Amino acid sequence: MVAGRASFEIQTFHDGHWITSDYRETELTARAQAKTLFSMPDAEGVRVVKNWTRSDGVVTENVLYTAMRDPVAPKVTIVPIDESPYCRETREYYRWESRATMNRLFRKYVDQVFLTPTELIHHYKSLKRIQEVETLFPAAVDRIATIQSRHTGEESRSRRDEIFRALAQMTDRARRAEDYPRLPKLSGNNFERLCERMEGAVPPGEADYFSLVVLSRELVKHRNWLGKLDRLTEFARPDQRREALTLLDGVFADIFGVASALQDVLGYQQNLAEAICAMIDLCEGRFQADRSDARDQVSAIAPLIADGRFAETRHALLDRAIRQLGGVQPLSRNDPSREEEAFLRVARRLLGADHLIGAGAAAEALTQRAISFQEAGGRSGLRRAIGIVVKLLGDPVPAVSYLVELAGSSLGRDLSQDIGGALQTVLGVGQLDDLVAPSMRVVDKLSRVTGIYERVLLATGLPAEGREGVLAHIDGLLSAYVRREGVIEKLDHPDAGLRDRAIRLIEFCAAGYLPAGSRAVEIARGRVVDLLRQPNFEQRFVDGLSDPDRRETVLRSFHALLARAGFG
Repeated sequence: MVAGRASFEIQTFHDGHWITSDYRETELTARAQAKTLFSMPDAEGVRVVKNWTRSDGVVTENVLYTAMRDPVAPKVTIVPIDESPYCRETREYYRWESRATMNRLFRKYVDQVFLTPTELIHHYKSLKRIQEVETLFPAAVDRIATIQSRHTGEESRSRRDEIFRALAQMTDRARRAEDYPRLPKLSGNNFERLCERMEGAVPPGEADYFSLVVLSRELVKHRNWLGKLDRLTEFARPDQRREALTLLDGVFADIFGVASALQDVLGYQQNLAEAICAMIDLCEGRFQADRSDARDQVSAIAPLIADGRFAETRHALLDRAIRQLGGVQPLSRNDPSREEEAFLRVARRLLGADHLIGAGAAAEALTQRAISFQEAGGRSGLRRAIGIVVKLLGDPVPAVSYLVELAGSSLGRDLSQDIGGALQTVLGVGQLDDLVAPSMRVVDKLSRVTGIYERVLLATGLPAEGREGVLAHIDGLLSAYVRREGVIEKLDHPDAGLRDRAIRLIEFCAAGYLPAGSRAVEIARGRVVDLLRQPNFEQRFVDGLSDPDRRETVLRSFHALLARAGFG
């Protein structure tokens, strides 16, 4: 193309992609040709792109005209689900839990029309279209009503009527938004500016809803997940107001809740175990996007997920990872002999240094997956599955984290005796060194076992008597270790000065190396009390400091340290 001249490219939309169909030398003739192509029955969409060659040879592109045909509603059915959040008010249907349920229930439909739940409930035409699919919408409402009435005891017909009334209100709201006059428009990539302008353009309390209406109008133009993801990423500037980011977060969460979209994001993964670990990595900002089909977009939003500003997206990723872990699809499809190895890789990735990522839901998923490693079913199968998980983990710290979280889960409610027994087996050792690596420093050993103590202390799902017995045993291990290793004697060595001895002891008590209120920590605290009760303690504490101001400063700091350690 000659520099300084423009050409006009006519593109048609087929199977989620734009394809160049023709060229014209003027915008007028290009638009006319585009409209001719769009009039054909099989045309999904057309657009005119102006190509301009600058003097330096760089070609710039600008979309001048776009026309898209509404997708034909496919004849699809719902995907059976077994759980659904109970919404008592219409506004609750807009929450992530409800939208995630829509994603699962309408998975086949969503995969064909490339619409997120946010678009479905904020874009009037899309909402009406899904309601017109005879094999889909009534069946979905009936399924949800049946699930919920089973748990509440109410009549399913009554619950179905309530859901239909709420959906009628949502539809009416979307219709009114469709006809609302002079709504602000998206200007470039500035979604935050749209949200600000919306505040003064719509009734109080409606700005977020109408902002998503305008955003949905933009997103429905993109008939593939990567296109939507790319457009959303352009809006997701990290320096904008949290309110704007929160709205965008919800749509990203919707996209990541679609299996095919998430596959584009993660890229090729060798097996399900690898994919689950990749989802967890993405939650924590550790994901390597080199194999992703959306590497630039993922790199842009990963920090927002990791630092908590995209909380719903993180929740959606974890929810997907945990559901896959608790499912029946093999973790190592290509090599069944490595299924346990793949399981252990996922388990270790979920079990961080001091907690189980995903909490009780993850503990349930680990247990459900372990059932497949043996033949027993029912309660016996669950009991054996718990033992399998504990055995595979090996290390008592992650094993305790798993058992404690399982005890607090809905699955663990009926297994509290079995979980308590497993916990006693893990911790029923003769000495503290059996729970830690011999090479660890003394304070690290104490901190590690104290961490176990504190996790058991918070495990309210365990029988009280059994929990108290385990706590007493751990306390005994700590106390015996402190005495055997002479931990307090080394801190309170008589060759050291009184000031150094007192500060070391109190800093030890304040550091949390031993559980608060335990017999073990009372050994250290008792030595501190003995020091404080010595005659003329404060005078002896500042011996050697001749400057009165310095003596006062040292004493003031010491009293602050005492207060921090609980000696106030």
